[in-house]
Amino acid sequence: MEGSAMTDAATLARRIAQGRGDEPADLVIRGAKLLDLVSGNLVETDIALCGDSIVGTYGHYEGKVVFDAKGLIAVPGFIDTHLHVESSLVTPLEFERCVLPHGVTTAICDPHEIANVLGAEGIRYFLACAQAMRMDLRVQLSSCVPATHLETAGAVLEAGDLTPFMNHPKVIGLAEFMNFPGVLHRDPGCLAKLAAFAERHIDGHAPLVRGMDLNGYLSAGIRTDHETTTLDEAREKLAKGMAILIREGSVSKDLHALIPLITRDASPFLAFCTDDRNPLDIAEEGHLDFMIRTAIAHGADILATYRTASLSAARNFGLFDRGFIGAGKRADIVLVEDLAACRVARVFAGGRLVEEALFSDRRAVAPV
Repeated sequence: MEGSAMTDAATLARRIAQGRGDEPADLVIRGAKLLDLVSGNLVETDIALCGDSIVGTYGHYEGKVVFDAKGLIAVPGFIDTHLHVESSLVTPLEFERCVLPHGVTTAICDPHEIANVLGAEGIRYFLACAQAMRMDLRVQLSSCVPATHLETAGAVLEAGDLTPFMNHPKVIGLAEFMNFPGVLHRDPGCLAKLAAFAERHIDGHAPLVRGMDLNGYLSAGIRTDHETTTLDEAREKLAKGMAILIREGSVSKDLHALIPLITRDASPFLAFCTDDRNPLDIAEEGHLDFMIRTAIAHGADILATYRTASLSAARNFGLFDRGFIGAGKRADIVLVEDLAACRVARVFAGGRLVEEALFSDRRAVAPV
C-alpha cells in the first residue's frame, strides 16, 4: 500500500526535471551528512526536494531555497507504528504539535478509545483530523469495539460497520486484534472482520500467545505484534514470520527487555511503537527519539536502531514511499546533531520545515 494519493503527470514532470538538475529544486538541504540505511555510511550530500518529495541525493543541486544543515546528520522521519492518540490526552491536531518536533513524521493509530464511545462517528472524526494534519497520521480500523463484553460501551462495530472506511486514503487496515481467544476459537464475528480485511494489513495483539496457538493466530493473516515482553517470546514470533513492534510507553515498557533484538540482521522485521506516551513524558523525555537514544545507550547497533525507527517500520506496514532518504521518497527528514544521542535539531515533514507557522494554516476540524 503506497502512502500518498495519485500524482498527476505535471507533478511527475517537475520531479524528474528537478531530480536531473534541469531546473532548480524547490528546496535543497545542504551541508548535512546523510545516514545511508543500507551501508551505515555517513555521506555529505545535497538533498533536493520538489514539493513533498525527495528528488535527489549524492549530487550537487541548485535550489530556489537552500537550507544550511552544516554539522547535522540527516535521517529518515520516525514512524510510530502503534498508538492511541486519545491516551495522549490531546486531540490529533495537538498531538502532532507534541511529536513532530521530536522527529515523528508518521504515526499509525488505532482510535478504539473514541470508537468505544462514539462508534463510526469517532472514526470519521479521526480521519478528518488526519487529512488536516501536517504529519501523516494513518488509521487502523478498530477491530474490537467494544473491547470486552463485560463492560458497557457506547457502540458496537461489526465487519459491515468497518468496511465502508476501508478505501479511505488514510486507512491502512485493521487495528490490533485484541480478541485473540475469539480468533483461536473461530468466533463468527471475528472471522467476518478477518475475512473482510484479508488483503489488508491486520495488526496483532498476542500477549503470551505461543506454540500452536501462535500458528493458529498467524494463520488468520495477522502480521505484527506489540504485546511481546520477553526475548524468548519475540524470537519465536520472529521465527514464525511475525514482525515485532518494540514498545516503550508511559505504562507498558518493553524496550529494555527487547534491545538485544535490535541487530542488523533482525532490524527489517522490527519497528518501534509507544502505545502510548502522555504529554508530560513527551515533554520531559521525548517520543521515538527517546526510544532511539535509549536503545543505543544500552548497546543496540546504531544503523539497526535507525532502520527500526523508519525504513523497517514503513515496509512492515506497506508504506513503501517513505523511511529512506532517496529520490522518489516522501520528504520526511530529521536533522540530528548526533546519532547516538538522537538530539533532533530540525524536522521536515512532507517537505515542509516544522515550525510554529506550519500549524497556523491547518483546516479546522469540527469537534464531536
